[in-house]
Amino acid sequence: MRKGWGRAVVIAVASVVIVLGLVFAVTVRGGRDKGAQWYAAPQTAPTTPRTPSYSTAAPTTRPTLTVDSGCRLGQGPAALDPVPEATTRRVNAAWDRVERWLEANAPTTAASLRPPATLAKIAKAQRETGVVFPAELVAFLLRHDGVSGIGDSFALPPFEHLASTETIASQAKVMCEVLISGGWDDSVGSWWHGRFVPVAVDGGGDGLFLDQRTGTGRLGDWNHEGSVSFDHRPATLTELLERTASALETGGPTDGGYRPVVTGNRALDWEFPR
Repeated sequence: MRKGWGRAVVIAVASVVIVLGLVFAVTVRGGRDKGAQWYAAPQTAPTTPRTPSYSTAAPTTRPTLTVDSGCRLGQGPAALDPVPEATTRRVNAAWDRVERWLEANAPTTAASLRPPATLAKIAKAQRETGVVFPAELVAFLLRHDGVSGIGDSFALPPFEHLASTETIASQAKVMCEVLISGGWDDSVGSWWHGRFVPVAVDGGGDGLFLDQRTGTGRLGDWNHEGSVSFDHRPATLTELLERTASALETGGPTDGGYRPVVTGNRALDWEFPR
């Protein structure tokens, strides 16, 4: 076995020598025509070759935003803007209609509506979010500080559960942190913007927001795997609540063709359009 192994080594070495000889011959032949140019060119002094070093550390560079994300977490105004009486009346009138229907038909869902938020809690959420809250959002929170849980809680059709003051602040924080850490300029305004105020969540990472980039509070949808949209919603959160009240009173349909149904647990649900 040792003789065979030695023979194999000799053959292998000979093969390497032959291959190197062929490579050298091809190189010389290919460079013969350019020999004069090669000799005429200035030659650099030979240097001692260095042993290459290799790093096993993973690259630490990542994309960084070069545009303003609009995120000002913790820097929102400490004081709330006054809410016009007309705004309060309209919001409360819509809630009166919704609550009457829920109490008569879906008391389980009616019980999910949380008590009003205090002005101090709303102001704290505004400061943490870093965005001025639109007047209608303040009026909403003064009527109900969102809903309790997801499950059988009240949802604007089809899955949008109104956010509490705590959820508004925490969701805004999450969205801004992801936006900034992602580092993609194209995501600013198309996936999220720091001037958006989250007002409802569906439990799956998506929800509704009010766009405060120009202070108008335009209602929109966000999709954590896609982009924001303003195409399938009314302009305001109040109008959406009014449409929801009408759907409850008439049996629908409402936005997207959804119709209200009452479950065996005496809770409100929204039937998928057929």
